[in-house]
Amino acid sequence: MTKKHNYKNPSKTQNLGHVEAQVTQGKKYYDKDGWEISPPISDRECIYRCLENCEWLAGLDKKQVRRLMEDFKTKKTEFVRNEEYPVL
Repeated sequence: MTKKHNYKNPSKTQNLGHVEAQVTQGKKYYDKDGWEISPPISDRECIYRCLENCEWLAGLDKKQVRRLMEDFKTKKTEFVRNEEYPVL
Protein backbone atom coordinates (compact mmCIF):
# COMPACT_ATOMS: atom_id res chain seq x y z
CA MET A 1 0.00 0.00 0.00
CA THR A 2 1.47 3.34 -1.06
CA LYS A 3 0.93 6.56 0.87
CA LYS A 4 1.53 8.88 -2.09
CA HIS A 5 -1.16 9.88 -4.52
CA ASN A 6 -0.83 10.92 -8.14
CA TYR A 7 -3.14 13.95 -8.00
CA LYS A 8 -1.63 17.35 -8.79
CA ASN A 9 -3.66 20.50 -8.06
CA PRO A 10 -3.97 22.48 -11.34
CA SER A 11 -4.70 25.80 -9.56
CA LYS A 12 -2.12 28.52 -9.26
CA THR A 13 -1.03 29.33 -5.74
CA GLN A 14 -2.51 32.53 -4.33
CA ASN A 15 -1.27 34.92 -1.70
CA LEU A 16 -4.26 35.26 0.65
CA GLY A 17 -2.46 37.22 3.36
CA HIS A 18 -4.73 40.24 2.79
CA VAL A 19 -7.82 38.18 3.65
CA GLU A 20 -6.69 37.35 7.16
CA ALA A 21 -5.56 40.74 8.40
CA GLN A 22 -7.21 44.12 8.22
CA VAL A 23 -5.13 47.08 7.17
CA THR A 24 -6.22 50.30 8.81
CA GLN A 25 -4.77 53.56 7.58
CA GLY A 26 -3.84 56.26 10.07
CA LYS A 27 -4.50 56.20 13.80
CA LYS A 28 -6.10 53.06 15.22
CA TYR A 29 -8.74 53.02 17.96
CA TYR A 30 -9.36 50.19 20.40
CA ASP A 31 -12.15 49.36 22.84
CA LYS A 32 -11.63 48.40 26.50
CA ASP A 33 -10.95 44.76 25.56
CA GLY A 34 -8.31 45.60 22.96
CA TRP A 35 -10.44 45.09 19.83
CA GLU A 36 -9.98 47.54 16.98
CA ILE A 37 -13.02 49.80 16.50
CA SER A 38 -14.11 52.46 14.01
CA PRO A 39 -12.76 55.97 14.51
CA PRO A 40 -15.11 58.41 16.24
CA ILE A 41 -17.22 60.69 14.06
CA SER A 42 -18.51 64.19 14.69
CA ASP A 43 -22.08 64.90 15.84
CA ARG A 44 -22.78 66.59 12.51
CA GLU A 45 -21.67 63.51 10.57
CA CYS A 46 -23.74 61.27 12.87
CA ILE A 47 -26.86 63.36 12.16
CA TYR A 48 -26.13 63.29 8.41
CA ARG A 49 -25.74 59.49 8.39
CA CYS A 50 -29.02 59.09 10.28
CA LEU A 51 -30.79 61.33 7.78
CA GLU A 52 -29.18 59.49 4.88
CA ASN A 53 -30.39 56.15 6.26
CA CYS A 54 -33.98 57.32 6.69
CA GLU A 55 -34.33 59.35 3.47
CA TRP A 56 -36.74 56.81 1.95
CA LEU A 57 -38.39 55.77 5.21
CA ALA A 58 -42.19 55.57 4.99
CA GLY A 59 -44.03 58.28 6.92
CA LEU A 60 -41.36 60.96 6.45
CA ASP A 61 -41.47 63.88 4.04
CA LYS A 62 -38.65 63.13 1.59
CA LYS A 63 -38.25 66.78 0.59
CA GLN A 64 -37.85 67.80 4.22
CA VAL A 65 -35.29 65.05 4.85
CA ARG A 66 -33.32 66.08 1.75
CA ARG A 67 -33.37 69.72 2.90
CA LEU A 68 -32.05 68.68 6.32
CA MET A 69 -29.39 66.54 4.63
CA GLU A 70 -28.21 69.63 2.73
CA ASP A 71 -28.06 71.58 6.01
CA PHE A 72 -26.01 68.88 7.74
CA LYS A 73 -23.88 67.89 4.74
CA THR A 74 -20.28 67.30 5.79
CA LYS A 75 -17.22 65.39 4.70
CA LYS A 76 -17.69 61.71 5.52
CA THR A 77 -15.13 59.91 7.63
CA GLU A 78 -13.87 56.75 5.96
CA PHE A 79 -15.75 53.92 7.62
CA VAL A 80 -13.73 50.78 8.27
CA ARG A 81 -15.74 47.65 8.90
CA ASN A 82 -14.36 45.29 11.50
CA GLU A 83 -16.78 42.44 10.89
CA GLU A 84 -15.57 39.10 9.64
CA TYR A 85 -18.33 38.77 7.04
CA PRO A 86 -19.28 41.36 4.39
CA VAL A 87 -22.56 43.26 4.58
CA LEU A 88 -25.34 41.50 2.69
